[in-house]
Amino acid sequence: MWIGEFKVWHKGSLFIDLWKKYDVHAYSVYLNNFEEDGEPHVMREAVVWGGDAKKVIKFIKGWPTAKVIYSEKNRIIFSVKALRSFHTTVLSGQVFLVKPVLEEYGWQWWTVGSNSKENMMKFYNKINSMKDYTKIELLSVKKATLEESSITTLPLENQRDMIWWQRAVKEGYYEYPRKVSLKDLSKKIGVPFSTLKDHLRRTELKLMKETAKKYANPLYSGTLLNEETKNS
Repeated sequence: MWIGEFKVWHKGSLFIDLWKKYDVHAYSVYLNNFEEDGEPHVMREAVVWGGDAKKVIKFIKGWPTAKVIYSEKNRIIFSVKALRSFHTTVLSGQVFLVKPVLEEYGWQWWTVGSNSKENMMKFYNKINSMKDYTKIELLSVKKATLEESSITTLPLENQRDMIWWQRAVKEGYYEYPRKVSLKDLSKKIGVPFSTLKDHLRRTELKLMKETAKKYANPLYSGTLLNEETKNS
């Protein structure tokens, strides 16, 4: 399986404008497309967080053309009228979303899969040619096994941080000497330098606390002592 990561913006998206206007982040998925009273609709599910999360959810609930199907805390399922949703114009039977779309800072981050690199590049070139309507940045294209993920199970904020931390590990940020600087890593992932710096530190602190707690366990202490005895 070929996996591609892209940073995407397209004109006419109310939600991209929301992510840019408010202090908010979201993971979203397209659940289905359907017709109602002869008009096309798209149904979406989103998990929203950030300082303005409540404002955005309230806005969606009050949006005249939106119909909220379900809402619970920071999760909302809703449908909106759409002449044709953007993802249906660029995705195909050969290129498809394999993870929820991350939406923040006026951009979307897409992770898509394809049976060939050629089809992946056709997808990229198709969007890239729509200069007046959309923008796209290719972050990575590689052959990999498809990680276990459910398109209807949306990650929460701490899971997003773990994704960024795992990317930092893969890029060699934690190797000595480092293979990538934090500045270059932020460009590769497509997030602001200060944001990535703060979130990596938060994740690092969480992992260090968990590791410290793990090795404070007498069972682990005994194991380490036995290993030291063997080696001495």
